[in-house]
Amino acid sequence: MTDGDVSRRDYVRLAAVSGGLAAVAGCTEFGESEEPSAVEDPDDEQVDTEIPAARMDTADFASVRQFDGDSYERAHAYRKRRAVETLLRDPEVHALVGDWVGGFEAYEVLTNHLETVSIQGPTALRVQEEGFPDGDEGEFQVTAENRQTVYGLIDRHTDEIVALEITDPQDIGWSVTQRPDQMAIGQAILETDVVREAIGDVTELEWYPSWKGAAGSYTGLGQADLRHGEGGTAVLNVNDGGDVRTISAFIDGSDPEAPVLVDVAVVDHAVEYPLYELVETIVPADESVLDAVPDVPTEQRPYYTANDGHHRMELPDESFERDDWDLEWEHADAQGVTVAASFRGSPVFEAMNAPVTYTGYYLPPREDRNTREWYFPDDDSVFSGDLLFWDVHSSVSGGPGMLGRLDFPARDDVPSGFQLKTHYHSSAIGHESIDFHSGIRFGPYNYDIAYEFYADGTLSPIFRRTGPGLITQFAGKRRANTDEYGTDGSYDEPVLQHYISAQAIDVTPGTEDGAEIDYFDGEDWTTPDEEFYVEGEPGTIVRFANPDGSERIDVPLDDGLEVVVARRDEDEIGPGEQTADRLSEETIPYSFYHPAQYVDGDPIQGERVILWLLMIGPVNQLPYASGLTNFVTTARLTLSGY
Repeated sequence: MTDGDVSRRDYVRLAAVSGGLAAVAGCTEFGESEEPSAVEDPDDEQVDTEIPAARMDTADFASVRQFDGDSYERAHAYRKRRAVETLLRDPEVHALVGDWVGGFEAYEVLTNHLETVSIQGPTALRVQEEGFPDGDEGEFQVTAENRQTVYGLIDRHTDEIVALEITDPQDIGWSVTQRPDQMAIGQAILETDVVREAIGDVTELEWYPSWKGAAGSYTGLGQADLRHGEGGTAVLNVNDGGDVRTISAFIDGSDPEAPVLVDVAVVDHAVEYPLYELVETIVPADESVLDAVPDVPTEQRPYYTANDGHHRMELPDESFERDDWDLEWEHADAQGVTVAASFRGSPVFEAMNAPVTYTGYYLPPREDRNTREWYFPDDDSVFSGDLLFWDVHSSVSGGPGMLGRLDFPARDDVPSGFQLKTHYHSSAIGHESIDFHSGIRFGPYNYDIAYEFYADGTLSPIFRRTGPGLITQFAGKRRANTDEYGTDGSYDEPVLQHYISAQAIDVTPGTEDGAEIDYFDGEDWTTPDEEFYVEGEPGTIVRFANPDGSERIDVPLDDGLEVVVARRDEDEIGPGEQTADRLSEETIPYSFYHPAQYVDGDPIQGERVILWLLMIGPVNQLPYASGLTNFVTTARLTLSGY
């Protein structure tokens, strides 16, 4: 290197320190920036050790508001896969992952233009079973052999690994118990022609079943003409000569005494781009940086894989004060975490949580319809696509739920704040989601539901979703059916996968006696007398105000957000205690299909109302397929007069 000449790598490292750590996450850019013409050349030792260490030591988890525009969403949509590929280029990681039979990835954005990523997987799956197929309960002892986790910190401007750690191999075990009725269905699945033609006699192989559902046999699934609560799905994980294959079956449970197999498929991979295949497309670097860079500190690992390859959990107090907010939280039975909040001593909402998340597969084209008309064109609980999961968020099944509180110092024009972070793997095994985190993850879903609170009275709900889901099965089966939604010989592209996170808020704008509700359509303010359902458009706003005070809560309605405002009713799904027993009450959850069904003419002015935020995820439009890409969608509430 000559005087006055500096590489991009060294320039970025130098700028991170000499600029007072100015290159934080809020300045994220994708693509190359112009090289500096002249920067003083620091000595090699300082560049190689002191500057990276300083940048790592001061890197925190980034908040949504530290990013301009849609940069936070784009970071997750693009950078997660790029970060994984960067890890796989290291020859030590490359050789390790090439032997895996499953995989799991986690990703978070940090400040100082860093990102933290982890990948993990085992080299083999071993199963011992008892009690099958004699009609008794099935007991399966499952072991993921030699599971290892790779942690990395990546410079997202230069695609360099600045910290790397590989854990020692460890056998991870869990047990699976299936009821006699579930075992009988499993036996019927094994005897289908589809399975015998694809695999042969599965009973001669090691395998174990997994029943995917929210509670009971048929809760939480709709398929074809099946209504909500009548569908079910079973998964058999098979060790097929060292490879893990999946048998996926859908069941008509409309008659619980006589369930019927609707469809059975054998899937080779849980995700479209599994790590053990992705690594084959990457040429490793000449030398590993494993011994040249530091380990990844626990506090900078992704929260999903921080401790022994499982979750990092640092639960906040059940009630606390910070940044002028007073918060109380608790685990709900099946609605995630329920939060109550006040700001500067005045109430904001009595309860907020996530009663349901929709994952729809192979829908017809949307054609400018709102989600109620699109998902449920007959205005009842029969889904318009091929398959719909009505996922709930339980700390018992697929939790753990609350992970921790992330505190954000004030930066530039962004005030201080904090995030409540939760996580769910729907129907995964145990509090640690031990099967999912061992790379055996077909079927369970991966949800990050978070809430960011700021000292200026802003609240941002965040919904983040990653795979795998069932996209491999539905995309693979349907690609040949190119006229599925065609008319008059034309072809209309179907939507392979689509999400809606339904967040429900019991609004109390400075008062618990009822609110005044106004709506701004971009030109005029109106005061609707009755419940309503609107699609978001730029410039539109829903406002909740204290009729006898100054407090107001504004909800800007951007594209990708729908809002339902319904009068509070204990017989309807909503947040808090009114639906705490939703899974034990047949009439409420099974009759529920969309919050818009509650818009039936009840008066709302001066009444307690439930605000539904429908945060929409058009995953079909992401640049990478489910399993390696995060989809992120956010909403925003702003307080005034508090």
